[in-house]
Amino acid sequence: MVVSFTGLKNSDEFIIIALCNSYENYIELDSPFIGKNIKLKDNFAIVEFTELPFGDYAIKTFHNENSNSDLDTNMFGMPTEDYGFSNNARGIFGPPSWKDAKFKFYEANKIMEIQLK
Repeated sequence: MVVSFTGLKNSDEFIIIALCNSYENYIELDSPFIGKNIKLKDNFAIVEFTELPFGDYAIKTFHNENSNSDLDTNMFGMPTEDYGFSNNARGIFGPPSWKDAKFKFYEANKIMEIQLK
């Protein structure tokens, strides 16, 4: 499976990607099924997940512009760094639900795009 990440405002530092294979590791901050840090080039990033078993997954990601490995927020808890989810799902007053971000991976050549905002 190949995933591209678009909508980035600059190429500073990298994006942090969490590929989750269950509701439990989707809601946990530090325990994804697979985690990756991807360096940006020309406001774009791409990642390939190889030898991934078929199943249900969700991706959450953010642009870690200052290399602190945390999604920075303002005093109201709103993110100040761009972020995105699979299916380009968006939550209201928080992240989207597992149901909204979940996708089925049952074809080896799956290509997905996530736009960060």
